[in-house]
Amino acid sequence: MSEPKRISDITVEDLQSHQWCVYHNDEDGYDCFEHVIPDSHPEFSEDIVQLELAEFSFANGKVQFGSFDGSESFVLFADGIRYYFWHGIRQPDQSELDEFSRFLTANELQLPVVARAKWSATERTFRGFQFIDSLGERREIAI
Repeated sequence: MSEPKRISDITVEDLQSHQWCVYHNDEDGYDCFEHVIPDSHPEFSEDIVQLELAEFSFANGKVQFGSFDGSESFVLFADGIRYYFWHGIRQPDQSELDEFSRFLTANELQLPVVARAKWSATERTFRGFQFIDSLGERREIAI
């Protein structure tokens, strides 16, 4: 596999099999906010922002996988759903918190969770979802 792929279509298996970097090519209609390429693509570069495999180690020892976007966003992939720990300037709503809480309970996962990116070794600890409030302060809503 060496073709560009939509970030929204990337799977844990993709991230385990290859390194991926963002990809932009106006001529072919690829936008770096939407597309990535694997390390088997001729234009792949380790110097470009990567979409990395992330390992989520929960307080009770269970492990899940997802992605890290090279900036702030760790995303847990589970049962076709993506749980975003970083929400930028948008405070997560109660339904998102409730859904994630149900997921944690159903899978016997306990927070806090330590997220580690495979290639950059970036690591963050989460007790819930994070966002930037109206005063520009980083906040976390514990779950």
